[in-house]
Amino acid sequence: MFDIFYYEKGSVKRGDVKDLGKLKKKQLWVDVTNITKKEEDILKTVFNLHPLTIEDLLHSQTRIKVEEFPNYLFCVFYGVQEKEHIEIMELDFVLGRNFFISNHLDEIKTFSELKNNPLKLASLFKQGNDFIFHYLLDIQVDNFFPVLDHIDDRIEVIEERVTKHISSHIMKDILDMKRLIILVKRTALPQRDKLSYLRMGNYAYISKDAIPYFRDIYDHAIRVCDAIDNYREAIANTFDVYMSAVNNNTNEIMKMLSIVATIALPLTVLSSIYGTNFTNLPGKDIPNGFWIMIIMMIIISGMMFHYFYRKGWIRIVI
Repeated sequence: MFDIFYYEKGSVKRGDVKDLGKLKKKQLWVDVTNITKKEEDILKTVFNLHPLTIEDLLHSQTRIKVEEFPNYLFCVFYGVQEKEHIEIMELDFVLGRNFFISNHLDEIKTFSELKNNPLKLASLFKQGNDFIFHYLLDIQVDNFFPVLDHIDDRIEVIEERVTKHISSHIMKDILDMKRLIILVKRTALPQRDKLSYLRMGNYAYISKDAIPYFRDIYDHAIRVCDAIDNYREAIANTFDVYMSAVNNNTNEIMKMLSIVATIALPLTVLSSIYGTNFTNLPGKDIPNGFWIMIIMMIIISGMMFHYFYRKGWIRIVI
């Protein structure tokens, strides 16, 4: 679907796709949502786009890139949005002398807000098409920061849970968080590198006035990458703490079982001796022999328990 806007006599007007050939001589923004083969042919014919650019526009999951062609600059970047899950979305930009094309699969809120704000769009048109490019790209890079705040909050919750109790759900949350951080990092790192190209002023279709603004976007991208590295290290440390807690918990369980087995050992020996079928056993004919044996077992257990307690072994478990 095409949304066409052009700048004429200080105001922004909507255009029609059938007039696109005439409008390309004016300052023009074409926003494409879920591009079709027919729309692809229109863009190729009207703006003389390279077949490889058309191919990248039509297909998703394109590699992040900045490519300069004789009559335009083609860029592929990625934004992020937080719905039920955090999603990465591809954004394609074609910046020419008088035209600017943006392409994306689904409707994007920030794009729609700009299209519904003619005063803001007119001020950007007045500065140049590269400022529309900067405005849209800047918002998408800044959208990473709420996602990073979300990651930070979740890591803090996981760290608190790790210190309180051990659960298999915590391990699942840690692994989910590691996958999320890897997903964002896989986008943020190459994007930072490509954004560094735009700030250098080596492209004909980015004016000198716009270069400082693209430099600002690059600074934001650096902050995103630094935060991702910090969160990756934090979740790795949380995982190590969790595994240490699991090992300590296992050791405490084994210690308790060993104490129980040690206390039970002499009782088992004593009961085994008097459980044999020999005729002559010491104390066999004593009337209260059974209760005497029980009392001896209790005394032995108590003495061993007291010994372990004095050593601090049971105190650690408790």
